[in-house]
Amino acid sequence: MNAAPGLLQSRLESDISSATLAKQWRKLAFFYLAWCVRSESSKFIQGIAGRSALYCSAAALTLSLVPYTIIVMRKTNATLIEKAKIDPRLAEKEGGEIDTLVRSWISLNSFRSLLPLAGGVVGIVAAFS
Repeated sequence: MNAAPGLLQSRLESDISSATLAKQWRKLAFFYLAWCVRSESSKFIQGIAGRSALYCSAAALTLSLVPYTIIVMRKTNATLIEKAKIDPRLAEKEGGEIDTLVRSWISLNSFRSLLPLAGGVVGIVAAFS
């Protein structure tokens, strides 16, 4: 994977955390695997069961948590951030709303956490197909 040295270089130049580097590599790995098996174009044309399509699907599922967070969770996250800034005495008066927001965030985050899991499962299926 020729992009890995570039990832490492960008980490060193931009002070990116090791955890972020590992996440970037993992996401890049799915795309690399899809590229490696691209010669199976006949399988891809025959249906979505081709390994290349499965690896692309795995990558898309894994990466989809970013737009999901931005689009679906933005309002809840922004509201919770604003509530965290208010005076603790006022927060107690709004306790019911904050509890509802946290419950909503838990539900949204539970679904969001399934996206990379699904991507991993599809990636495993691709690896063994």
